[in-house]
Amino acid sequence: MEGRAAVTPRERAAACTDAALVRVAQLVRAVHDMTHGTPSAGDRDVVCHNDLAPKNTVYAVEGADWWPTAFVDWDLAAPGERVHDLAHVCWQYLDLGPGVPDVREAARRIALVREAYGPCAGGEEIVDVILWWQDRCRRGIEAGAARGEPAMVGLRERGAAAEVRDAYAWTAEHRRELGALLL
Repeated sequence: MEGRAAVTPRERAAACTDAALVRVAQLVRAVHDMTHGTPSAGDRDVVCHNDLAPKNTVYAVEGADWWPTAFVDWDLAAPGERVHDLAHVCWQYLDLGPGVPDVREAARRIALVREAYGPCAGGEEIVDVILWWQDRCRRGIEAGAARGEPAMVGLRERGAAAEVRDAYAWTAEHRRELGALLL
């Protein structure tokens, strides 16, 4: 597959424009619609990727424009609910956390993702699911590091657990405002 992932901060910024976010949401919707009601979804609504992020997205780069074309790194895929992937998209592609200077802009971009995804995109509950993901991720890193898992130890040593904890604190602090702006 041709293309590249957005790994560096500069690439992430280029890959997370409004137009690219709309396309990401549409791709997620297509994956969900393809898996809805299939044996792979089991007793859940769809198959979720569970790790959607710019680093796991293949982009066609045309000048300054980064166009998402596919998702990679499906090792965490499992049956789930649509809002799980959408919340992960909002957290990762919008980089929700203390680096976000404008809560209203963050809410606008969350709404953009929901609108582009279409019906079944979750309501204001999406903020609670973002918090769930952030808490789950931090706890997973910390638990794995405590068990001595090399990958989790490495993440903890590079500050990933602290970054996720800070992202959770920011999202929790702005939960009501984000939720109110999403009504």
